[in-house]
Amino acid sequence: MTTTYRAAVRFFAVFFLFAGITAGGAGEVLSEDPGIGGRFLLRDHNGRIVTDSDFPGQYLLVYFGYTFCPDICPTSLGTITQAMELLGPEAEKVTPLFITVDPERDTAMQLWEYVQHFHPRLVALTGPTEMISRIAKAYKVRYEKIQLPGSDPGTYTIDHSAGVFLMGPDGKFRVKMAHGIPPEQMADRIKDFF
Repeated sequence: MTTTYRAAVRFFAVFFLFAGITAGGAGEVLSEDPGIGGRFLLRDHNGRIVTDSDFPGQYLLVYFGYTFCPDICPTSLGTITQAMELLGPEAEKVTPLFITVDPERDTAMQLWEYVQHFHPRLVALTGPTEMISRIAKAYKVRYEKIQLPGSDPGTYTIDHSAGVFLMGPDGKFRVKMAHGIPPEQMADRIKDFF
């Protein structure tokens, strides 16, 4: 990589990070867009085939990420775990979903091991690359595999959107919460829709 290319990458990374934090404030609700969400058919961390209709009457907290993510994903899933705990008995109304953007490495077994570190209601989902791409597009989530020059083909990172989507029991989009939202604010925002 040239020095100019690296500088440009750093500039845009900082720009988009700053823009994402200041656009709605750290953790504030970003938007309500009726065009977000859609049907899916994936495999869960227990190896079962799961569809969006397998969660009747449930609010869904949908997060896209990957198990090899070094910081953003575990932080976001930790926030979801804390928010679920703050909901107390009302957490029974909510199912958090973790949809991988790295189906090459995130097998059902890999996902099963990963979800053990988070809230017990968390359901991790994987599937064919084409299906993951379609679902991500339906949620307006962007992700890109980053392979460093000269590195092993199995060693890569994935840049991805990091918001948390709240879907209603009717399957319709309610709200998107930005990465960095405090768990208390997330729990309060979820309760707003009960």
